[in-house]
Amino acid sequence: MKSLNSLVSKLWLTIILMVTAVLIISTLVLIFFFRSYVFNSTETILEEDIERVEEILLTKHDIGSSEISNPNLLIEDNLIILYDDESVLPLSAMDEEIYNRINIEGLTESTFILDDLYDSMYMIKTSNLTRYFDEDIKIIKYRDLDAVNQSISAITMIMFITTGILIIGTTIFAFLLLNRITQPLTKLKTAAYNTSQGKYKPLKVRSRDEIGELTLAFNKMNQDIKNNIETVLHEKNLREEIFSSMEEGVLYFDTEGELIYSNAKGNSIYQTLTSNKHEKELFMDSVLNIVETKDSQIERLNITNKHYQVSYTAVVSGNITYGVIVLIRDVTEIVKTETMRSDFIANVSHELKTPMVMLSGYSEAILDEIVTEPDEVKEMIKIIKDESDRMNKLVNELITIARMDSGADLMNISNNDLMVLINDISFKFKHEMNDKEITFKVDAEKDSVIFDFDYGKIEQVINNLLDNAIRYTEPDDKITLKVRDVGEGIIISVEDTGIGLKEEHLNRIFDRFYKVDESRTRGKHGTGLGLYIVSSIIKRHGGTIDLKSEYGVGTVFEITLPKNHSME
Repeated sequence: MKSLNSLVSKLWLTIILMVTAVLIISTLVLIFFFRSYVFNSTETILEEDIERVEEILLTKHDIGSSEISNPNLLIEDNLIILYDDESVLPLSAMDEEIYNRINIEGLTESTFILDDLYDSMYMIKTSNLTRYFDEDIKIIKYRDLDAVNQSISAITMIMFITTGILIIGTTIFAFLLLNRITQPLTKLKTAAYNTSQGKYKPLKVRSRDEIGELTLAFNKMNQDIKNNIETVLHEKNLREEIFSSMEEGVLYFDTEGELIYSNAKGNSIYQTLTSNKHEKELFMDSVLNIVETKDSQIERLNITNKHYQVSYTAVVSGNITYGVIVLIRDVTEIVKTETMRSDFIANVSHELKTPMVMLSGYSEAILDEIVTEPDEVKEMIKIIKDESDRMNKLVNELITIARMDSGADLMNISNNDLMVLINDISFKFKHEMNDKEITFKVDAEKDSVIFDFDYGKIEQVINNLLDNAIRYTEPDDKITLKVRDVGEGIIISVEDTGIGLKEEHLNRIFDRFYKVDESRTRGKHGTGLGLYIVSSIIKRHGGTIDLKSEYGVGTVFEITLPKNHSME
């Protein structure tokens, strides 16, 4: 049985079976076609004999019941002519036997074979001339097929003997050829076992055919395996370095939930998770659940103001689970950004809705002539204008923030005199301060303070701070704008004696859309974006802004700008 399982035996048997099948089928097909050819030839000869006899009879055309005296017909062998079912030619014993068989078996075909006449086979062909005569005249012509069958038998024997010889020759040739092919394969098998044991010994190439090419390929494979093992070791070390430097945490647990591998970030996060017993139980339950279900899963964990996105992936080969890889990403900043975006949309919607409702309401009141007194109409128009200005201011501030966030709002920092800017601003706010009976004072140690800053942006900052101070002060309050040169920087402060801020508002006053006055009384608050813009401009100058406030006493905004700084 072992020899039958060898490659030589399998290939040899396959070739022999294929060759034998092809030769036998070919022999049978050839015998069939030869037999058909011989029978067709015999039938053609009989057809020609019948036509010759018909021609003689039709030429004479005076056949009677008496015997025919035509010499051509009398010398014709194997011929029967029937006149009203009576032979007009002398009948031999074979003629009579054939005639009787035709009548007994009622054979009406034009051509047929009788194979049991005196241990011989005959092909018989008939023709009916009744259509040419008034009487029933038939012609029967037959031929012995023994010679044909003997020829077919001889040909068959020759072909089977030839087939046997070819099979034997093919067997010997196939065995020798396959043995020559498999010897190098056996050597390759031995060398493959050696390779699996780490012995990379090349084989000698003895030919330039496919076996030689296979040997060359094997030698190359040996060298490639050696190189690949070295590469794998290198990549393993490199992978360790990459995992160690990743921002995401990587953890690998076995099927029992034991931590097998972790990079530095993953280990730090894992320690945070395991410090809380409840969070650790939930986390390990998720790991073990992945081991059972083998389905990947992503979830969000929130731990001590930190947000983590955790991805679980089962390590599966076939139907066997080896463990779970956990990838942990700190998404705290992303969550904060999403929250800010949601708050931003909600605040913008609210800030736009309020003035739009007022614009619509007062406009309808004027159009429907609900208010007709000139003073009341004028007051409503003034309100409409104020709300329009408020919407315009909000839109402009949103555009400014968008440009600042995208980096499109470029800084134009150049050498300017801060006191020229402050004098221009003081002149602009002078009339508004006087109308609201607020005392305004500029306190500067020098008449000229020259350094590098963006004139337009710093003007926007001071305008915003003064506008806030005016809106949150009452008549007889005081607003002071101070400028101090402290050597490496310039300090600008805006102080007021207004209502001030409660302590809980101080940490959020520079956030987007944050407002102290929750009642949102018209004229007493802005859009909630001004101080955010102020803070952003100061930071882009490389400076700082500080807030000091006491509720019921007043507020101080103190800005520090460097004389020498780098633009963002």
